[in-house]
Amino acid sequence: MGFPLVSYCVSVPKPVIAFCKLLAVIKHALLLALCRAPPGRSVTADSAPLPEDVKERLPAVEFRSLLPQARRPGPPCRDAVVGAAAPATCIVCLERLEAADEVRRLGNCAHAFHRGCIDGWIDLGRTTCPLCRSRLLPRPPARAGLLARFW
Repeated sequence: MGFPLVSYCVSVPKPVIAFCKLLAVIKHALLLALCRAPPGRSVTADSAPLPEDVKERLPAVEFRSLLPQARRPGPPCRDAVVGAAAPATCIVCLERLEAADEVRRLGNCAHAFHRGCIDGWIDLGRTTCPLCRSRLLPRPPARAGLLARFW
């Protein structure tokens, strides 16, 4: 036995290789342009809102406006902190919520926390309620169309 004298390799011409590399660069540039986040936003897996956006959408109010006698008509919260027999407590600092305290009421679960406590929680990049782990804000409506997967 010996080595075969014939070569079984097929040579690819250099212009074909250069063309394939050019197509790969164009593909990567197109994907980068499609996946680019809007200005002022970071690219993350679930595109979490910025802390400033969350604070803006959860306005601070006086706790007395959330008490049962001052409640406005609307859908009842699932796990009401206000109106319970026990005094309301901020679960972050474990202090009692007084009527004059400035609080933020969360969008999905309606839990109320001292403004400073929940602001510190939000500044750490957390996007869920410290008590029940539901999202702080309702999910935005899903985008329709082919490019919705990329944003």
